[in-house]
Amino acid sequence: MIPPTSIDGTDITGVTIDGTDVQEITVDGDVVFSATPAGAFDITQFTFDTSISTQDSVPLDIAWNDDGSRLYEVGNDQDKIYQSTLSTPFEITTASFQSSISTQDSAPRGIAWNGDGSRLYEVGDSGQDIYQYTVSTAYDISTGSFSTSISTQDSDPQGIAWNDDGSRLYEVGTGSGGDIYEYSVSSPYDITTASFQTSISAQDNTPGGIAWNNDGSRIYEVSFGQDKIYQSTVSTPYDITTVSFQTSINAQDSSPRGIAWNNDGSRLYEVGLGSDDIYQYTL
Repeated sequence: MIPPTSIDGTDITGVTIDGTDVQEITVDGDVVFSATPAGAFDITQFTFDTSISTQDSVPLDIAWNDDGSRLYEVGNDQDKIYQSTLSTPFEITTASFQSSISTQDSAPRGIAWNGDGSRLYEVGDSGQDIYQYTVSTAYDISTGSFSTSISTQDSDPQGIAWNDDGSRLYEVGTGSGGDIYEYSVSSPYDITTASFQTSISAQDNTPGGIAWNNDGSRIYEVSFGQDKIYQSTVSTPYDITTVSFQTSINAQDSSPRGIAWNNDGSRLYEVGLGSDDIYQYTL
């Protein structure tokens, strides 16, 4: 079902209708309901809250499942992907380690999920590949099996991310002095159908990871050279050629490598190998 744009004269641009997330309800141009809190996804509005120790001594990236009940970490000491359960969604202090699997690459750098938890992705520096796993039980890495891989654009890949519908894949690397690459994907979330489209320079020459906000209007980079998190605006959603740098904040870790958001942009997460911690920021 396609959600209506108005009901009895009320403009709808948010809430959930038949599983479709919308962001606001407006009446005569005034917002009367918003599913996204004010200041969400704006890094300047966040303060450090708490941290937990990582499972690996060389943590390089983190990711969430769809509802914040599971947290994932990839590490280069044991070359594993770790899965933890959370009793309170998106609250890292309630995380409890559950299981792990070995990575495909001997120097894993980043991880990401597709939209429904049926596919997991890993990027590695040793093989310079992006790897795709099929996952028979959604978001449970213990049911993941390696499926296929493609070569990366960068000679020193560090992180990967998807747009909201799996039609675009992004890679960040340090091999060419810090670049972000964009692929178009003809069959959503299937990396074998990915075709390189374009690239832009990162804000820093040592980017460790990237992330998007919920509508593709902002992109974020974390740098382990300057120890910063960068925020840029994107005038055409998910099109990196329309990026304009906006602001940055100092990271908590002395060698930050990965970042992630919760669902509504009210919490930001960072992982770093300076202190081997995962950090939580709150709005």
